[in-house]
Amino acid sequence: MKINVINNQDLKKIDEKKVEEVSKYVLLKEIGEGDYELNIVITDNNEIAKYNEEYRNKKGPTDVLSFEYGLDEEIIGDIMISVERIEEQAPDFNNTFEEEFFYILVHGILHICGYDHINEEDKKIMFPKQDKYFQELKEKGII
Repeated sequence: MKINVINNQDLKKIDEKKVEEVSKYVLLKEIGEGDYELNIVITDNNEIAKYNEEYRNKKGPTDVLSFEYGLDEEIIGDIMISVERIEEQAPDFNNTFEEEFFYILVHGILHICGYDHINEEDKKIMFPKQDKYFQELKEKGII
C-alpha cells in the first residue's frame, strides 16, 4: 500500500505523515494490505471547484471529491480535499480545522472503498462507520 500526498496549497500547514497514517489505518481495516496506491490531493477552493464542475456538473467548491477506480486497480482512487472549505465548515460541526480535515479524509477514503450516502440505507452504513473510525483515531491519539 502506498499513499501519495500531493499538497497543492500553502494556505494551511498539513501534517502529511499524519495524512498517510490516517489513510493507512482506515484502508487496512477496510481492504487490508495490498499492492495498491491512493492519491490524496490537498488543495484550495478554486481547484476543487474546477473538478466539481467538470466531473459532477456542480458549481462551487466542496470539501472533498473522491474518484474511485476500483479496489482491483493499481491506483484505487484519488481524493481531493479543499483546506479552505474545511476551514469554513469546521465551526459548523464544532470541530477544529484538523479534526474536520481528518473526518473528511476518512469520509473520502470510505468512498474509495465503495461506500456511498446517496440513499438512506447507504447513509445508515457509511456515516456510523465514518464516526467509528474517527473516534478510534482520536482515542489512539493519531488525530
